[in-house]
Amino acid sequence: MVEHTHSYPTYAKAIHLGIAVFGITAFLTGEWAEGSAESLGYLAHAYLGLSLAAFMLLRISAGLSGQQALSFRGWSPFSRRQWGLALEDLRTLLRLGVPERGPHQGLSGITQAFGLILFAWMAISGTALFVLGSGVDSSIFEFIEETHEVGESLIPLYLALHVGAVILHTLSGEAIWKKMFNR
Repeated sequence: MVEHTHSYPTYAKAIHLGIAVFGITAFLTGEWAEGSAESLGYLAHAYLGLSLAAFMLLRISAGLSGQQALSFRGWSPFSRRQWGLALEDLRTLLRLGVPERGPHQGLSGITQAFGLILFAWMAISGTALFVLGSGVDSSIFEFIEETHEVGESLIPLYLALHVGAVILHTLSGEAIWKKMFNR
């Protein structure tokens, strides 16, 4: 069993919490945004989404700046090695085992990359919709809106993978979720 002894600094926990809170609440208020741009529901969804965009900008900046806990260095979700590790992890799951990897490795690394890409896309497309408003060619606006809705349909899949992995690790005796709250 690989011990996950790494500790996440406070800024990493705050960024994760911000993405989780604003990403999920923006997702949950998406139906409210169907009204006019002046409606309270639209504004709540828009500002939650803009807050998500700010946290995604922090997360990507931290990943590119080399902050060790959040660094993208050595984390290549698209590499042959990463996919090989993910296949090993799937085999372990099929044998009713729990994969044990370091941060950003194997199936957990691919799941984390999927979440970052998905929430970044939602933040970018949502911000574009907010900034462009109705003052742009309707075909461009509709295209961005449709791609934003495709992302919206992928969020439950990501949450099921991410939350499911946390639950699986907790049931196997390793409550990894506690690392987000313990010092």
